[in-house]
Amino acid sequence: MVSERLTPRRRHLELPPWPYQPKPQPDELLSSYLCRLAAGMDLKPITFLNTIFGSRKNLLAQDLDNYAPDRIIERISIGTQRSPDEIAACTLPSLVGTLLTTHNPKGRNPWLLPTTIDNNLRHRFGLQYCADCLTEDDRPHYRKVWRLAFVTTCTRHGKMLRDRCPECESPLHPHAAATAMHCFRCGSDVREGKQAWTRPDHVVWQSRLERSLRTGWLQLGDETLRSHVGFAIVRQVATLFVNGRKADAFRNAVARDWDGDPVPYAKPTARQPIEYLSIEERHRLFDLVERVMAGWPFRFVHSCAEAGIQRSHAIKDMRSPPFAYETILRSYLDSRPYYPSEPEVAAAAGWLRRTKGKATYRDLKMICGESRAAIYRHMDYERKQARPSRWRVEAMADAPN
Repeated sequence: MVSERLTPRRRHLELPPWPYQPKPQPDELLSSYLCRLAAGMDLKPITFLNTIFGSRKNLLAQDLDNYAPDRIIERISIGTQRSPDEIAACTLPSLVGTLLTTHNPKGRNPWLLPTTIDNNLRHRFGLQYCADCLTEDDRPHYRKVWRLAFVTTCTRHGKMLRDRCPECESPLHPHAAATAMHCFRCGSDVREGKQAWTRPDHVVWQSRLERSLRTGWLQLGDETLRSHVGFAIVRQVATLFVNGRKADAFRNAVARDWDGDPVPYAKPTARQPIEYLSIEERHRLFDLVERVMAGWPFRFVHSCAEAGIQRSHAIKDMRSPPFAYETILRSYLDSRPYYPSEPEVAAAAGWLRRTKGKATYRDLKMICGESRAAIYRHMDYERKQARPSRWRVEAMADAPN
């Protein structure tokens, strides 16, 4: 069994390196790097991939940026004479620990835009780009950050990103196009056309989020959090604007107090993941998120109160709410009644006996609320009941002599 595992690895190591060995650009996607490798060796991407990995495994039928098997990483590493870690850093799973807590290679992941490949074609607009960046690059390439849901603008140029061909509005599919800068369907240059400008405050906010991907830390209010914890909070706030029966009220409350567009988002289902929204819808969404999270958590708490959002709704669908988020919700948005402790009820009963001569059930309830069991244990019983309630039976059993 050991020799069977080592044999293919030994054959890989005996393969010669490729004649063209470019270095991956900063934040470059693996798919973009493969396109540049193919172009440098005067091959089409599909021809290059079939030559290296064989035509039986059609790599265009999967999202290589989201999931690249170890054998592919190893083969590219040998061909380019670069470390496997450097090649793996071009994939989206490398964001585990800064953006993601875990990565699901065969399913949906928070923050990662889906491409939904079927019959070798992309059906969703999961790859975004900035036309100005691709025009100015010495070596044009697509960035990892362009695959993230909260990224809707180019922080370098202050303009909105695109997620489709400006001519035929098809999703970008660089592997199947004549070049990585052209549309695979109509052949037009995707860098042509104008991009809309973005509000400066939004650019600053997104730049802060992008910087946290590099540093691993995110500042929310007065608290510095690990970046993946902060991103979990940001995503949950964004979800409150999109899904749930309080979403409309929440959008209207934020827009009324802090500006923004409260128009409902176009979505085919009642509970739509934010990653499935179009880039225009996501830009409107994160414009509201940026406004309500300024001065965290006070704007958020105020808007939640205005919209009638309580703790139970604010953590809906969160499997493990971060402690920093849970603390805010319990402090400001928790609607659970307060139940006094046993010593508090005993002290109230003692005060009533000193002032009124006895501690009745009605008086103790007025002071202590719904702490029925404790009240029964410390109240003064005036008469016996023929059929006492379960609460009274249990309370009398535990009552002090």
